[in-house]
Amino acid sequence: MASETTELAAQDTPTKPARRVRAVDHALDVLDALGRAYGAVGVTELARQTGLSKAAVHHLLATLESRNLVAKDSETSRYRLSWGLYELGAKVVRDVDLPRIARPHLDRLAAHTGESVLLGILDEDTVLYLDRGEAPTGLQMRANAGRRGPLHATASGKVLLAFASDATLFERLLAAPLARFTATTVTDPSTLRNELAGVRSEGYAVCWQEREVGLCSLAVPLRDYTGNVVGSLAVAGPASRLTKRTLHAHLVPLQSAGRRIEVQLGGAKPSS
Repeated sequence: MASETTELAAQDTPTKPARRVRAVDHALDVLDALGRAYGAVGVTELARQTGLSKAAVHHLLATLESRNLVAKDSETSRYRLSWGLYELGAKVVRDVDLPRIARPHLDRLAAHTGESVLLGILDEDTVLYLDRGEAPTGLQMRANAGRRGPLHATASGKVLLAFASDATLFERLLAAPLARFTATTVTDPSTLRNELAGVRSEGYAVCWQEREVGLCSLAVPLRDYTGNVVGSLAVAGPASRLTKRTLHAHLVPLQSAGRRIEVQLGGAKPSS
């Protein structure tokens, strides 16, 4: 029995990269064409757009219709996407869980950079840290999971503030004077507004000892399937290691990890 189990396990283990199934590619080409269309589309037009024969498109549509992924208008014989795709998409949305998706990436990024990694979200006009990747150095930080931080004095907060969908958030933040935590905390509204414009332009935010003396951080936004920013991913470390000179060395792996998370959130396409 043991040898039989071992043999079956060996058979299930792929020995070479899986090949693409051409029929599935063609079916997805048809769905993509329908998704780009305004209104229903006929077989001839779909064949032209996909480069497939009309017979092939007809057979693909019949199969997709049987699975409720496309619907045929009985009067015009034209096709449109159907509710089956919505049901599948809704299942994807239900399964999207930012902390669960990000969890393995946090520790990998921490191990790669040697610094702490933080996952944050915007909550009640603050940044709420949901999880943390532990750095081998064991740097003690205030921004542990479950803690909150100010939007204007952390890299995570600046990213969330810069890309917030709430247009009134910045003005609410300025309703009271911005708290000063260190000598480098940005408390001038005009300076902060300009910095946030730079964050939107560059795609990342920095914090140079603005929340805690001796601690710097670098953060990027995380977008989901809607294109909206739903979180932030940050690398934080001592000012002796995370500097303007080492910024790029930390930014590259941070952006790479952020993109991998976004792919799973539906906010980015996988690299080809």
